[in-house]
Amino acid sequence: MKRINRIVLVEPRAPGYHVYSRVALPRLGLPQLAAIMKQGGYQDITIYCEDMAPIDYDDVCRADFVGISTTTSTALAAYRLGALVKQKNPQAVVVIGGVHVTFMPEEPFNETFCQQWNIPFPVCDHVIQGEAESIILPLMQSYEEGEVPPPILGTRLRNSFSERIDYHKTVQNIDELPFPDLECIVGKERMHIAPIVTSRGCPFDCTFCSVIEMFSQKMRYRSIDPDDPRSVISEMRKLRDSGKLKKASSLFFYDDNFNAYNKRTKELLENMIRAEVVPNAWTAQVRATEIVRDRELLELMRRTNCMMLYLGLESVNEATLKEYNKKQSIEQIVEAIKILKEYGIRAHGMFVFGADGDTAETLRYTADFVIKNDISTVQFMILTPLPGTRYFQQLHEQGRIFDYDWSRYDAHHTVYWPKNMSPYELQVETFAAMRRVYSWGRIVRPVFQNNLLTAFFRLYGHNLVKKHDQKTGLYVEGLPRVIKPESEYREAKQLIKLG
Repeated sequence: MKRINRIVLVEPRAPGYHVYSRVALPRLGLPQLAAIMKQGGYQDITIYCEDMAPIDYDDVCRADFVGISTTTSTALAAYRLGALVKQKNPQAVVVIGGVHVTFMPEEPFNETFCQQWNIPFPVCDHVIQGEAESIILPLMQSYEEGEVPPPILGTRLRNSFSERIDYHKTVQNIDELPFPDLECIVGKERMHIAPIVTSRGCPFDCTFCSVIEMFSQKMRYRSIDPDDPRSVISEMRKLRDSGKLKKASSLFFYDDNFNAYNKRTKELLENMIRAEVVPNAWTAQVRATEIVRDRELLELMRRTNCMMLYLGLESVNEATLKEYNKKQSIEQIVEAIKILKEYGIRAHGMFVFGADGDTAETLRYTADFVIKNDISTVQFMILTPLPGTRYFQQLHEQGRIFDYDWSRYDAHHTVYWPKNMSPYELQVETFAAMRRVYSWGRIVRPVFQNNLLTAFFRLYGHNLVKKHDQKTGLYVEGLPRVIKPESEYREAKQLIKLG
C-alpha cells in the first residue's frame, strides 16, 4: 500500500526553435489531468511546462507520483527524466503518456533501446496509451489499495491501418471532464494567451498526421450553451473572471480543426458575443476549404476579433496534395487567402515539404507562391514520419528512415530518404525558402502599410530561421547529398550516423 501525497506532472520542452518558441502556452493534457486528480481528492499537484519555466528536478524527484507527457520530439527527454526520478527516488510511481508512447508503448521498457541512447534503466513504471482521463485515477487508487497495475495501460484506437478506428475507446462525453487547472502550472504568470479547447478529433485523414489515430475521426464536441456550467462559454467566463482573459489578453483555440462544422463554430462565436466573453484577439487552426464556403462565419470571426488563422495548406503541388490525402485544391488555397484579407484576418500558412511528388523546384515555387499571394506568415515543415502515421509505417518498411533520434522528429530535420531530392537538398531548400519569405523586404513592407503586427511576426520568423541555422550547421553538413534509388534504401539503412 502506498499513499500518494505529492504529485508532479511534466511537459518537457521541444528541442530546437519553432514558431511557438516565444509563446508561453502549455498544452492542456496535464492541466486536465490535474483537475481530475483534484476531483479525486489529491491536492498537492505541480505542473512543470518547460517552455514556461525551468524544471526543478529536485522537486520532481521528491514526488510520490510523476506523470510525464510526450510528443515524439520530447520522448528521449521524457525517458531521461523518468530514469532520473527512478534513480533518485525508487519508490516514486513514474507514468509516461502522450502521443509518442501511445504508438511506441514498449519502448521505455526496452533496456537495449535505453542503452543505445544512454538512458539509465528503468525509465518508468507505466505507460498510458491514448487518452488518460479515465485511466489516471484508477491507476493512482490501485497503488493506494496495495495493487500494482500492468505496465502498459490504455489502448490504441486501431492496431493497423486496415482496421476501422474504434472511437468508443476515447472519452465519449468530454463535457464530463473538469476545466483544465491552469493554477498548478509553474510560471503561469507568463501566460498572455488563454488556451481553450472546444472539440477533439478531426473528420479528415491526412497521411502525415496522427490526430485521428490518437483522438479519432469522429468529432467530439463540448457544449457551447451559455447556460451550461460545463460549456466552453462557462470556461471562458471563468478565465475572464480569474483575470486570465482580460481585455488585453488573447485566446487560442487548441482544436485540431476549429471549423470542422461551420454551423457549430458560428453558434460558438455568436454565444461569445451574447455572453460578453469576446477576447481582445483570438487565433485557431482551420481548413481553407471550409473558410471559402461561409462568409457569415468570416463576418463573425471579424466581429469577435479573430487576429490570425493557422491554415493547414500543406502544399501548392497538386501531386503532393493528393499524396497527403488533403482533399483540397490550390484554387481553394488562393481563395481562402484572398477572402481572409478582405476580412482583415491574417493567414499563417503551414506547409509540409518532402513528399514523393516534391522536388527542389516545387519547394522554390512554394516560396514564390507565398510571396505572390502575400501570405502574412508561414511555416515550412519538413515531412516527419511520426510513429502512428501511415508515413512512418511506409518509410520504415521501405528502409528509407536513416535517423531514429526522436529529438530530431520536430519537422525541422530531414530523417529519411526523399524520392526526388537528397536529404541535404530537402533540408537546405526548405530553409532557403524560409529565408526568402522572411527576407528584410517582406519584414519592412507591412510597416509602410501600418501593419506593425505582421512586420513583428515576420521579424520573429526571420530570427527563428537564423537561430536554427546557427544550431544545426554540423547536422546539415553531415546529411547525405545523393539521391538513393529505391533498391538501395534498405542497405543504406543504419549506415548513416549524423552528428
